[in-house]
Amino acid sequence: MRLEDSLTKDRIIMLLKKAGGMTAEDLSRQIGITPMGVRQHLLSLERKGMVEYEARKHGIGRPVFIYKLTDKADDIFPKSYGRFALDMLNDIEELDGREKVTELFRMRKEKLFKERSAALGGIQDFNEKVRTLTKMLEGEGYLIELKENGREDMLLNQFNCPVSRVASQYNEACRYELELLNDLLGRSIQRKGCMAAGDPVCSFLIPSVKA
Repeated sequence: MRLEDSLTKDRIIMLLKKAGGMTAEDLSRQIGITPMGVRQHLLSLERKGMVEYEARKHGIGRPVFIYKLTDKADDIFPKSYGRFALDMLNDIEELDGREKVTELFRMRKEKLFKERSAALGGIQDFNEKVRTLTKMLEGEGYLIELKENGREDMLLNQFNCPVSRVASQYNEACRYELELLNDLLGRSIQRKGCMAAGDPVCSFLIPSVKA
């Protein structure tokens, strides 16, 4: 497979992950290749079990085909916690109580703070610090989108949540994740969406100035 084709397929997967479902025409406009070219890539991904589609009626005429990722494709996005981790936390809670589980999340937060703050410490410009943190998270496997509007507040969207399964039972995971962002950026960040709570994306509103 040519590198160009591989990169195009990767971009299709990323776009479908973000949108939840798109037509070949929508993908064509986003990627900049013909709808026929997009369909060829979609067919290849479908054969590998990565993409599926459903037909939706759209007024009079032919149905519209909406392409989306399968569970198999979703597995390529990193998930730091799975069933095994949740079982382990349940066992710890049964043996030592909920406080011990909370302490584990706090320790994880402190460890991540030390690692990430070391890379951010020398950056004075706040917007640049947010951009650098975004790149760090992308390097760790997060599917991230940062929306900036000049001097306005920024919106950080996270399309895959490594702690969603655990957070559905232990909300300490989300609480300490938000605290970590607050500590790293020195801002009072607002959570606008949470995948563990059923939202399609984890969103964080980052104020441009300190409260």
